[in-house]
Amino acid sequence: MEPAEDTVPGAVLEAFGFGGAECTRFEKGLMNIHWLAVLGDERCVIRRYNSMRTPPAIAWEQALVEHAASRGWPVASPRVSNDGTKLVEHDGGLWAAGTYLEGEFGPMETPASFHICGRLLGRLHRDLASFGVEGQRPDFGKTWELDAWVAPVNAGTFNEILAAFGREYPDLASLIRRQRYRNLRELSRLKYPDLPDYPIHGDFHRWNLLWKDGQLSGLLDFDQSRRDALVCDIAPLLMPFQPLEQKSAAALLDGYQSVRPLSDTEWDLLPALVRSSLLWWVAYLLTGWRTSSEAIDSIQRTMTVRFPAFEAAEPGFRALRKHSPRINS
Repeated sequence: MEPAEDTVPGAVLEAFGFGGAECTRFEKGLMNIHWLAVLGDERCVIRRYNSMRTPPAIAWEQALVEHAASRGWPVASPRVSNDGTKLVEHDGGLWAAGTYLEGEFGPMETPASFHICGRLLGRLHRDLASFGVEGQRPDFGKTWELDAWVAPVNAGTFNEILAAFGREYPDLASLIRRQRYRNLRELSRLKYPDLPDYPIHGDFHRWNLLWKDGQLSGLLDFDQSRRDALVCDIAPLLMPFQPLEQKSAAALLDGYQSVRPLSDTEWDLLPALVRSSLLWWVAYLLTGWRTSSEAIDSIQRTMTVRFPAFEAAEPGFRALRKHSPRINS
């Protein structure tokens, strides 16, 4: 679902005041494509959004980024185009520009680094809570609302896409369906709908954190930001691909709770929301399969490798609760 452009069109550069700039494409970026644009002493990052994003969804994201900037976070604040807008439509694509942030990706390999990550996420949740835009981000949904996640590609509901997938890959579709129904039951039983919704980053991991001279110099990629339970930002960190090593998981949660202790309900929900994050990834992959017949290897790997690995690690994740401070629900 990634756009195919190899460079930034001249009209887009002109629109953001960077006409004639030299552009270098960044390698990272799963959902969108980014380029560094350099014009004299000025630099900015140009982004082409993937086809699933709509102008209202992008406007919500940009407003949240600006709010984070107002709270002191080093984020890529949107650049205003020549006509006063922050989004440019060109040749069927949606383009935006933002501040270039210096720094390097830091290794998250030690418990100490995960403790720092958890503490930063707690602070981010605290600062985003005052975001003044009410309601869910347009064209988005909560973690378990998979129909909302697949709707922008106009390929049907999640169940319709899964049914089509099942006609070609019945065994894999059966595994997905079983995990999905199990997850819906456990989230309802554990009162996920009762948790309040707040703005979350949606993709808070090492590749979206830049560091310079030992300090955080950039928080990147709010593309998956939305309103959801805060614990939905924590759960995916426990399963970046394989389950997080126990000491690192404990450090992550302790760091987060040094800012905001988890409630009993949130502790109960953590493993279920890890499962939800894996199912969300499967939904994303299914849209790729539906629109271009790609992603079958990733779907198979998620269902036959990642899910079994998570289920083996689930008791260990639950045990972390015994050693952490708690507050009442």
